[in-house]
Amino acid sequence: MKRLTTILLLVAVICSVGFAEEIPSADVKYRFTGGGFWSCGKDYTGGFGEFGVNLLPEEKNFVLRDCVFVQGEGGTLGNNPDLEFGALELGDKLIIGGRYNGRGFIVRSYGFIGASLGIFSCEGHDFFSMPLMLTLHFGGGFEFQYSPWSAFVIEFGGLNRLFLGDTSSLGNNLGSYPISSPSLTIGFRSYN
Repeated sequence: MKRLTTILLLVAVICSVGFAEEIPSADVKYRFTGGGFWSCGKDYTGGFGEFGVNLLPEEKNFVLRDCVFVQGEGGTLGNNPDLEFGALELGDKLIIGGRYNGRGFIVRSYGFIGASLGIFSCEGHDFFSMPLMLTLHFGGGFEFQYSPWSAFVIEFGGLNRLFLGDTSSLGNNLGSYPISSPSLTIGFRSYN
């Protein structure tokens, strides 16, 4: 995981510097954000799209956003690669942090907390049947903005899953389902 994190950070720096466009950082104003992300954890990987709203009239040194996301993920149950699962989730995330205005760039650091409700499938459990999956998301991240309209994003955090409804259909699979996991997310955000 450390090697992967180091490689991803190097890719982020190279991409950001390579496509850098000098921006007057104090003049960047936006109301909405959109983004695409790749996320991985201990036993899963997936991707999600996000739509956010800036909750402040004007962002200066403080960041406050509400983001709605749709996420798809899949992985293995426990140590058995033959037991696989897939999930589709709809959620909301609150981002709170700070902003640093550099010369021609902006860096935002923030913390986030969120929750999502999803449907999932694994051996012995159909996709559209109960129980539902409630996932709590938490962590922190950085946005590196060198362009007026987009930024590279990296987030570190974790998640905790709960099941809503009768779990008897899961049988022994519930014990090997990845309930808690650290997570790493990389992607981009665009600003409008």
